[in-house]
Amino acid sequence: MKYRIKGSVFRILFFVLVILSASIESFSQKTYLDRFTSHHSIDLIACKASFKQVYIGKAVNVENYLLTTIGNLQKKGVSMRLTHQTESPGGVHLLFEQLYNSVKVYRSQIKVNMNKKGSIISLFDNSFSMNSISNEAFPSQVVVNSYAKINGINKPYRHEKVYFSDGNEMLPATRFEIFKGDEFYEIIINNKGIEIYHKDLALYAKAPQDSIVSCKIFLPDPLTTANVTYGTPYIDNNDTDVAELLDQIVSDSMTVTFENDTFKLESPYVKITEHSFPDVQPAVSTTPDFSFTRSQDGFEDVNAFYHINVFQNYIQSLGFDSLVNYQIHVDVHGLFGQDNSMFINTTNPPRLTFGEGGVDDAEDADVIIHEYGHAISHSAAPFTNSGTERQALDEALGDYLASSYSRYLNPFKWENVFSWDGHNEFWLGRSSISTDHYPEDLQNNLYEDADIWSSTIMEIWGDIGREETDKIMLQSLYSYASNMTMSDAALLLIQADSLLNNGLHHTAICFRLYNRGLYMNCVLGTEEFRISDLGFRILNSQGFAIGKDVFIEFDKPVNAIIRLFDATGKLVFEKREKQVVQSMVSGESLPSGIYFLNIITQEKSGSLKLIRF
Repeated sequence: MKYRIKGSVFRILFFVLVILSASIESFSQKTYLDRFTSHHSIDLIACKASFKQVYIGKAVNVENYLLTTIGNLQKKGVSMRLTHQTESPGGVHLLFEQLYNSVKVYRSQIKVNMNKKGSIISLFDNSFSMNSISNEAFPSQVVVNSYAKINGINKPYRHEKVYFSDGNEMLPATRFEIFKGDEFYEIIINNKGIEIYHKDLALYAKAPQDSIVSCKIFLPDPLTTANVTYGTPYIDNNDTDVAELLDQIVSDSMTVTFENDTFKLESPYVKITEHSFPDVQPAVSTTPDFSFTRSQDGFEDVNAFYHINVFQNYIQSLGFDSLVNYQIHVDVHGLFGQDNSMFINTTNPPRLTFGEGGVDDAEDADVIIHEYGHAISHSAAPFTNSGTERQALDEALGDYLASSYSRYLNPFKWENVFSWDGHNEFWLGRSSISTDHYPEDLQNNLYEDADIWSSTIMEIWGDIGREETDKIMLQSLYSYASNMTMSDAALLLIQADSLLNNGLHHTAICFRLYNRGLYMNCVLGTEEFRISDLGFRILNSQGFAIGKDVFIEFDKPVNAIIRLFDATGKLVFEKREKQVVQSMVSGESLPSGIYFLNIITQEKSGSLKLIRF
C-alpha cells in the first residue's frame, strides 16, 4: 500500500495548506479556481511583433540594430543587455532586456530570431516607454527587510530593484523571487512595502556505469491499451492491484545507473529524487530488474523515468539535442498528495513533481509528457512564459506533445488528454479535438484557451504526420517571446517549416491555421509549378482554394488521366483526356480539405497538393 496520510489529521493539514497557499498556486495540468488566471494589466499586454526580414549579417550586430530602430530604447539613460542566446536547427535566437539607469525594466524582453543566412526573421518587442516615471524612491532596505519578516519570507531570498509599469507610469519597485518547499513565486512591492503584483512561477500539470534493466510500465496508460473508458474495474481504487489493470502493464527494458552494487533510476536526462512531501524514497534495486505493480511505490518511479527518457531520445533523433539537455529531477510522490503536478525552472537543476491525488499522476504518460513539455518550452525559450495567450500556448504545447506521443503509441481515444488521470470522477481532463475558433472563443484563461492551439496542431499532425509536425513545433518554440499571441505562434510555425523544410508543408499548415482564425493571410499556390521533365504546369491553385478552377497546361497534345484524391486517399474526381493541351478541375462543389491532384500522361506523371477552404 502506498504511503498516505489518512483521517482527520490529513483533512486538517490539507485545508490549512490550501488556505496558506491560496494566493500562490497556479495549476497547468488542472484548474479549479479563478485565482489561477492572471488579471493584472501587465499580463494582458500584447507585444509588438514584426515578421519583416532584415539582413544584418552576424548576431553581434543585433544590439546596435535594436538600439537604432526601437523608439523606446532611444531615451537618455535607456540601455539593454543580452540575457540569453541559443541555436536551434533552423536559426539563432537572442533575448534582451531593457534597462533604465542600469535598473531592469520588469517584463521588458525583446526577442530576436535569425535564420542561418544572417537575417532577422521575427522580432517581439516588449520594451516600455520611459517617459512617465514616478518620482518615488526605490524601496529602502528597511522596507524590504520589514516586508520579508512580516510575510514570513526567510533568507536566503532573491530580490532586485526593478521599474514596474502600473499602466500609467513606471514605478520604482523591488521584486522578490521566492522558493520554499513546493512553492515558487514572485512578488513586487512599492516603496511603502505594499504588494503591487504577485505571480506563481511554477508550471503545474500537471562516475557511474550505465546498465540495462527490465521494467514494467503503462504504455501509455491502462485505459488506452484496454480500449476502455474509466469505470469499474478500470478505476484507481487507491492503487489496488486488480487483474484487469495488471493485464495492461507492459514489460520492457531501459538504461539506468549502476553504482556501488546498486541499480538507480538515473540517466543523463532524468533522476528520480525525493524533494517533495510525502517522503517516499526513490526505488532502487540490487538486481537488474525494476518490475513493480501499481500498488507499489516504485511503479510510478519507473513509469516516469521510462517515458521521459524515451521522449528525450525521440526529440534528439529529430535533431534537437539542446532541449532539456540536463538531468532533470523528478519526484513522483509529492505535493502533499495533491491531484496535480508541476514544473519549476529555477532550482538547480530544474525539477518535476507529480502528485498522487485521484489517479496517481505519474501512472499516466500524458501527464508525464505534458509536464516535460513545460521543461522543453523553457529550454527553448527561457523566461518568456508571460502573458495570458503565451501561457495558454505553453499549456497547449504540453497537451499537444502528450496527444502526439499517445496517438503514436496507441490511437484509441488519443484526443483525451490525461486519459487515465482525468476524464473520470476526479476531474474532467482536457481534449485536443476542440472546435473552438480564434479569437472569438478566447476566455482569457490559459487552461480553457489551450485547446484552440493544441487541437489545431493535432489536425496538422493528421495531415503531415507525427515526426514532421513535432519537428516544426519544436523549431518554432525557440522563437517564442513574452506576451506573444496565438496569431504570432501561427506565423512562427510557418517560419519553422520554412527554416527546416523550405516551406514544404506550407499549404497543409496554412489551411489548418486559416480554418481556426489563427492566420488569415495564407499565400496559396506556393506548390504551383512547371517542371520541364514532366511537360506540364499547374495554374490557379490559389483560385481552387476558394472554389475556382485549377488548370493543367501541357507542352504538347497528350493523352492524360487526371485524378483528384481527398486527404484519406479516396478518389473524388477522374477525367481521361485525349490529345489535349489544357484541362481543368473545379473546386466549386468540393468540401473544405486537402486534396491531391495526380496527372498521368503516356510519358510522365506528377502530383500536387491542393487546398480548398
